[in-house]
Amino acid sequence: MKYQKAFTHGGKFHADDVFSAALLTYLNPHIKIERGFHVPENYEGIVFDIGMGEYDHHQMNAPLRENHVPYAAFGLLWKVFGKLILGEEEAKRFDESFVQPLDLADNTGAENQLAQLISMFNPVWDSNQSFDSAFEKAKKFALQILSNYFSYIKSSERADKIVKEELKNVQNHILRLSHFIPWKRSV
Repeated sequence: MKYQKAFTHGGKFHADDVFSAALLTYLNPHIKIERGFHVPENYEGIVFDIGMGEYDHHQMNAPLRENHVPYAAFGLLWKVFGKLILGEEEAKRFDESFVQPLDLADNTGAENQLAQLISMFNPVWDSNQSFDSAFEKAKKFALQILSNYFSYIKSSERADKIVKEELKNVQNHILRLSHFIPWKRSV
């Protein structure tokens, strides 16, 4: 990923901006995520969830998916970068199962347990903790979730290839595998 820094809004955060930052960090572990209330003039980095640009959904005529689920910043970033991580087909599945529910929660307030968990990283009203340090903790948590999920998806793809190859050797409708491997999805 060519970006060395990224900018998003400051203050209270939501799953949308946290998972956006985690996704960018997954793509470039050295990216510096900056937060504030105004995008610096001539900012040389990626800007999301603020600034009315390509990755901000807070504007008139914000894009919708074909199924009418509105994009939030996470979905807009995933639409561009997801296929680099998982390939076209798996990126689409991940969008449907993981990204869209978070985008929907951000745009409509729909109930989403993961979005609620991320919100709980925000400092409580009488805390001395900074929003930026809380955001960093939430981003690390979200990054771990994404990393685990992507690893699981890629592992499933590897298993599919092996099982499909072994299906060529089925005798009497019995599939024999030399060791444990997830097989149900392929069979």
